[in-house]
Amino acid sequence: MHELSVSREIAKIVLDRAREEGAREVLRIEVEIGALSFLNPEQVEFWTRACLEGSIAEQAEIGIDIIEPQVVCRGCGYKGELKIEEDPLYHIFLPSLSCPKCGGVELDVEKGRECVIRRMELLV
Repeated sequence: MHELSVSREIAKIVLDRAREEGAREVLRIEVEIGALSFLNPEQVEFWTRACLEGSIAEQAEIGIDIIEPQVVCRGCGYKGELKIEEDPLYHIFLPSLSCPKCGGVELDVEKGRECVIRRMELLV
């Protein structure tokens, strides 16, 4: 249930920034979630909406983009995407990641673990 704590932080950051900018309303929030964060995007949106209830961001449109994993294999030098099959168990146990080219497990993850607010649209 780490989606709730992430969503609380998203709401806090959005409202703090809106306050700093003197916004009257938050119109749109764009969030990027890495596939390796194993956050459920629907749950993040649901809990973020719940956390923003009664605020100037209550009616904000929330857009969520999923960032696919990008890795570099220290064994063979492969650089590219890493396909992850969706499995509910990944929310409890992290999967073992391996190189799609050589099967090696010495991978550096370049993208795919993030959860960031990429953009906000405010009405000032």
